[in-house]
Order: sequence, then structure tokens, then C-alpha cells
Amino acid sequence: MIISIGIMAWNEAEVIGATLRSLLAQSLVRELGGSTRRLEIVVVPNGCSDPTERVAGEVLQAGAAELPPDRFAWSVIALAEPGKANAWNQFVHRFSDPAADYIFLMDADIRFTHPDTLKNMLAALEQDAHAVIATDLPQKHVLFKSRKTIFDRISIGVGQMTQAAPAQLTGQLYVARGPALRQIHMPPGLIVEDGFIKHMVCTDQFTRPSDNRRIIRAPNASHVFESYTSLVDIFNNQRRQQVAHAIYVYLRDYLSARAGEKDAGQIIAENNARDPDWYRALIRERVKQGGWWVLYPGAFAVRFARLRNLSPLQALAKLPVAVAAFLMDVVILVAANRRLKSGQLKGIWKDTKSYVLAAGESSPGNSRSMSP
Repeated sequence: MIISIGIMAWNEAEVIGATLRSLLAQSLVRELGGSTRRLEIVVVPNGCSDPTERVAGEVLQAGAAELPPDRFAWSVIALAEPGKANAWNQFVHRFSDPAADYIFLMDADIRFTHPDTLKNMLAALEQDAHAVIATDLPQKHVLFKSRKTIFDRISIGVGQMTQAAPAQLTGQLYVARGPALRQIHMPPGLIVEDGFIKHMVCTDQFTRPSDNRRIIRAPNASHVFESYTSLVDIFNNQRRQQVAHAIYVYLRDYLSARAGEKDAGQIIAENNARDPDWYRALIRERVKQGGWWVLYPGAFAVRFARLRNLSPLQALAKLPVAVAAFLMDVVILVAANRRLKSGQLKGIWKDTKSYVLAAGESSPGNSRSMSP
């Protein structure tokens, strides 16, 4: 079995060392010597202006000294052009082992909270022949704070409602069958890839109704990520998410209209080769046609729609959270609509991390190391 782990990184020098050490401590990596598996780790810094490339190389080189060289390989391949979509394309289609049976994708700023997270994700996928992707449980760092603010509690509640929905996929960490993932290509300009990958997999490239059973969550598998706690950071992140979902809907409509002509992945790959600006041109055309409201239909109802995934008692308990999130959504959606109509998408995402996870190497259970 061949396993490839890809880590997309943009200016993550402060945190990528902790992430890689957490990764190297995973049982899937530590137990290579007694298995028939071959595993590679590929870090893809893209458009970095800090020493992400150097830090990643130093940590991986040190870690490789403790692993069997015939079972483990690593590389750091830097790209001048920033952008996760392009880095993802390059890793999946050029940098990863073309014979990889399973491909993990992970962000450069997470930490594992279970020693067998990767092993259990892989096992879940091996045991379910129908599934294409396996995920774990993402945990916000504020969950481990001994003293939680009202914003922390709202953030946790909103996250729990989201996680209750079926077939949830976060780009922070997932594993997919290699052949299936290699059929997917991303257009440059795709801001958030999670929803795109989910629907490409669940709809068999937009050719059939969505089958949520193709994405499963592994038991006893989790990671922690730094959530946003200031109002400014929350606002900027949510505005970005709303704009990202809107332009994904444009892409979904474009591909759905052409379903059956060619595989959606092939259409995107050919468009990318012919004109790297094609997706941005599609966005501009849809915005021009959209009138005063250019976001997706039903945007204001999302928070309440997610309550349907909960039991009646759970939904009642989460109703105040949904109302609070909705009130914030009104402001965010209007701002996102204005930003999308303006066409100023460059720079919509700014690095707002405070590097809480880089502050210490101890377990997330230690509230002192996890609290700002």
C-alpha cells in the first residue's frame, strides 16, 4: 500500500514545525517499520514570504532519521504562485506518487488530538468499499479553554450544528482514494475547496444525485485547529466563506449544465490549460447577470436549515445559537454580496492567526497551553 500525505502551506513558518512533529508522532507513521506500507510526506509552500520551506525541511529531515528509509520519503516543493487550488492541483497531479492508493490532504496549522487519527481514518475507508473520502472530527481550540467567552460558546455551538450535517468535509484534513482524487481538478480562483470536492465526490462529478454515504467520519480520529475569536476575524472569515460558496455555486451550475459531455475534472483541466483566467471570467459574467443580489439562493436560511439535522430537543437547545448566528449572518451576507459585486476578490483573505497552537507542544487537554 502506498500513502501520500500532502500539506499545503502559505506563510506558516510559525506553526508548521508543531504540525509536522504532531504528524510524525502519528501511529500510521511511527509503525511503518513493521508494515508493508510505504508513506511519503510532501509539503507544498506556495507564495510564501517567510521561511516555511526551510522550517518544514529541517523538521522532516530530523524526523526521517528515525524512520525506515525504504518505507518513508519526504519532500518540500515550493511554488512561487500563491493559492491553495493551484497547490492542490500540483500536489495531486504532479508531486504525489502517481501510484498512491490513498492520499491525505491536510493544512499546515493543525495538531492531532488522537494518536491514531490517520490510522483510523484509513481503516474507516478500507472497511467501507462505497466510501471515497474519510474525515475526522475537527475541534476548535476554544473547546479546550478553561474559561470560555460568550463568543467562544457561540462559535462552539455553531460548529456543532455544522458537524451534525451529513457528509461534512473540511479541507483541514481528509483522506481519499487515490484514483478518485486524481480525477478531480480545481480551477484557479477557487477560494475554498471543501464544498467543491464534496460535491464532485458525492455526485460522481455532477452526473447523479448526491450520495452522502461517499464521505464518512472515522471514529477515534480528531484534530484541533485555531478558531477565530475576535469579532473582526470572525467577520472577515465568514465574509470570505460566503463569497467562496457563491462562486462555487457558479462553478457547480457551469459543470452541471455540461454533465455527460466530459468528466467535470477533465473539463476543468482543459479549461485551465487553455485559459487560466476562465473561472474568474465566469465569475465576472455571473455577477454581471445577477442584478443587485449575487449570492446564492437561501443564504439567509442556512443556520435554521441545519437545525433539521438535530433531534427536536437538540434543535431547541441550539435555537438561541442559530438566532445569534443569523443576526450576524445578515451583516456578513450584505457585506459579502457587496464585495462580490465589486469584483475585488484579491486579498479577501488575510492571515489572521495568532499562533495559539504554536505556543506549546503539549496536549490540547492542557488548558494553559491552549488559552490565548
